Formats: sequence, C-alpha cells, structure tokens
Amino acid sequence: MVEQKHMDVNITRPVPTADDKAYAEWFAWAKRGGAKAAACHSAAQGAFRALSSGHDVATAVKWATAAMSSPPVAVDAQRQAYCAWYSLANIDMKLDGAHAHLFATAAVKALDAGSDATGAHNAGAAAAGLRR
Repeated sequence: MVEQKHMDVNITRPVPTADDKAYAEWFAWAKRGGAKAAACHSAAQGAFRALSSGHDVATAVKWATAAMSSPPVAVDAQRQAYCAWYSLANIDMKLDGAHAHLFATAAVKALDAGSDATGAHNAGAAAAGLRR
C-alpha cells in the first residue's frame, strides 16, 4: 500500500450543500463517459449555468457536453473532494445516488477530522451501509 500524504484542507462550510450534491451528480455524469476531472468540472459548471438560467435538463445536458471542451472555472477543494468520493462510490462501487451521497459525506467528514484515505473510505462504507 502506498503511503498517502494527509492534505490539510479542513472543510469550513457544511458539506455537502444541495449545490455540492447536484454538482457531484453532474461531475459523475461526465466521468461515467470517461472524461478527465477537468472536463467533468467543466460539464458540471455548464449544466449549472443552464439550470440557473431557467433551462430544462435536456438543455443542461447540451450545455454540459459543450462545456467539456473548455477549461473549468476554479473549484474549491471541498467540492473537489466531495466529487471525487461521490464518483468513487457511484461509478466504481456502483452505489445508487442516495448511498453514494452518504458515502461521500462520511468520507469527506472523516478526512476533515484527520483520517487518512483508508479511514475515510471505511467511514464512507459504514455510512452507506456496506460491511467492511
């Protein structure tokens, strides 16, 4: 096992917010298609622009797809971490959205409390109802 360097990025706002959850879902939508993280952030930002402008989900998909070819606007560390854990749970572990959110929330909170990646994963798994 490779030693993980602990990143001192304590989360100072409640995570996840409703926007964090929605953003992570759009991020995972793009990641499922094989996109790299930067393109996934661009897609999520494109979808948010469409939806906040009053457009429907079909238009949000179009804007998200188009945005993937542009660099994303900076994303705070809290949201990046949440997206990473949500995507791991939803895509790699094949958890449904609700359980993936439980997993990601617990993992991010464990990291914020000083846990390493393994501890965060275990906290997420426990929160999602998985046996570890």
